[in-house]
Amino acid sequence: MDAGDSSTGFLPLAQAAARLGVSRLKLREAIAKGVVPARRDNEGRWRVDLAALPADLRAATAGPAPDPALLMEALFDEIEELSADLHEAQSDTDSLTRLAGAQNSALDRITGALEQAVADRDRLADVTGRALAAAEQAEARAAALQNTADRALALLDRTTGAVETLQAQVNRLQSDAGHKDQAIATHTGQLDRLFTLSEQALERAGAARRQGPGLIARVLGVGAARRN
Repeated sequence: MDAGDSSTGFLPLAQAAARLGVSRLKLREAIAKGVVPARRDNEGRWRVDLAALPADLRAATAGPAPDPALLMEALFDEIEELSADLHEAQSDTDSLTRLAGAQNSALDRITGALEQAVADRDRLADVTGRALAAAEQAEARAAALQNTADRALALLDRTTGAVETLQAQVNRLQSDAGHKDQAIATHTGQLDRLFTLSEQALERAGAARRQGPGLIARVLGVGAARRN
């Protein structure tokens, strides 16, 4: 065995044994022989002073076996320490198990959240797709309505032109009818005047017949004179 670096001071038995390259039981035996300086800590465990090791540890431990009682005590110490280490390892295992369980729970929650996020994303993608389809349909309907509106406006323009043309024709007909009515009224007045004159002439002629031939001759003579 090699003493190794002796500048580290007191070390726990397991760490010192690992540093020296011997078993823990072999190191306990050296402590029981008094070859290796050691002391117990507050928990009753050995701590080895590597700074006070002999120059040749192998030669120092090559002597006769230690007192059986001391060797038995070292053996019980080793068993007790191994049990404590086992208990501590079991405690660490339980802690790790609990930690692993907590991590698994956290992973389950994260997985659930991710699955929910994926589901939400899929639903959002579906809703977005439906919205885009509806928007495209609305755009197509708007285009169709615009086309219909354009045709309606064109038809309205043609109808307005036709109405204006008809109105112009009506205005001309009304103007022509006014002229015709005026002409008819003029002709009617002339006819009325003619009938009036005719009636007056007839009345005068009848009166002349009643008064005798001389009166008729005078009337006719007056008429002939007016014509001349």
